[in-house]
Parts: sequence; C-alpha cells; structure tokens
Amino acid sequence: MKHLPCLLLAAVLAIPAHAAEPDDCIAIIGTGSVGGALGPRFAGLGERIVYGSRTPDEERVRNLVARTGARATAVAPAGAAAACGTIVLAVPWSAVEATIRSFGALDGKLIIDVTNPLGVRNGVEVAAPIEAGSMGELVQSLAPGAHVVKAFNTVYYTVMAHPATAGGPVSVLISGDDAGSKARVARLAAGIGFEPVDVGPLRTARYTEAMALLLVSRLVSGQRPFDFQLHPWPVKQAE
Repeated sequence: MKHLPCLLLAAVLAIPAHAAEPDDCIAIIGTGSVGGALGPRFAGLGERIVYGSRTPDEERVRNLVARTGARATAVAPAGAAAACGTIVLAVPWSAVEATIRSFGALDGKLIIDVTNPLGVRNGVEVAAPIEAGSMGELVQSLAPGAHVVKAFNTVYYTVMAHPATAGGPVSVLISGDDAGSKARVARLAAGIGFEPVDVGPLRTARYTEAMALLLVSRLVSGQRPFDFQLHPWPVKQAE
C-alpha cells in the first residue's frame, strides 16, 4: 500500500473490506501487448488469471499462460468473461462493441477498461469520435449492469510490465461511478507498483483518453515519451 497517495489511501480504507476482496479470477480479454503485460503482473499479486483469446491454443498464447504462472489458463473470450468477476478489457478499441455484446449479461461484474479510441494513420495519431463521450462510457452503455472503471489507459505497455523503467512514480488514473470497484482497481494498481489516483466519475474517462492521445503523439513523432504523475496539492489553496 506504500504507493497509494495519502488522500486515496484514506478513501480506499474507508471502503468495507468485502468490496475489495479478490475475485475468484481476473479475465484478461486480449493477449496482445497490454493483456500480456498486465496478466503476469496481476498473477504476481496472487490473482488467478484467465486469458480470453480467439486462439487459446496458439503457441504465443500458450507461452503467455506459462509465463503468467501455474494457475493461469486461456479460453475463448466469452468463457473467460463468464468465469471471472473482474474483466480487463484489453482489445483494440474497434473491437470493443462486438466483444462486449458477445459476452451476454455482465451484471455485477467489474470491467476495467484499458482501451483508447485512437490509432495512427499516415504516420499521424488520430482519435475516433465516440458518441457516448468516451470508450469507458460506451462500455458502460453496452453493459449497464456492470461496474465499469477506466484505468491503465495512460500507461504504455512496457511500463505496465516494468514500472521501474519509468525512472520515477507513475500515476494510474481511475475513473468510475462505483466506489468499491474503484477501490479494487486502486489496490491492483498499487500492488504492481503504481500510484492510483481517483480522478472522478466515469465521464472523466473523456479526459484521460485525451491524455493517452498526447502520449501516442510523442511516440509517433519520435519524441522522447513520458509518463504521467498527478501530484495532489498538499493543502487547500487560497482562493
């Protein structure tokens, strides 16, 4: 817990203990760079990982399962989502809607949305307009009975895998409407070496997704990339 900023630590500890108990497993939907970075890190916290992959028997996926640990498995995405109480959505943004719809009812589950509606076209970073306002809000509209939390989307996958390479503290910005779900995500983030920062309700995902675009723009242009650290004011500022 040493990585939690004091204000968020107090908020997390105020949540009843049962709201932050580990689920039976975490479903990592997607076995690309992001899913492959977060799965082993969460497994290191004692979480059981079930990867959701369209090709669970592929050698690349089998190697990821082996690297994650003895308790890890890989099945089809819908099977992983059905098995676990926590779902990490780590698929390309263009596949989000079809993926969520294929899962059926997700009532009561925690969905950690790591996606960003952006890409690179002709060497320039571009963002896709999302009618719901953000990918996080779109996921919530597709799974109204779930608790959607936007997190980890402003962290590059190499830093997810090895936070120490950032050379200093890195914030994981957390947007969501359910306090218990945000507390669960904060504990996961802190456990793997990040500073969780609650930035507000789910609609604030609109702002963190824009921050991700800023990070991608640095990478695309060949500039030195950077990580984000939000530093809370130590005292209330004078008006």
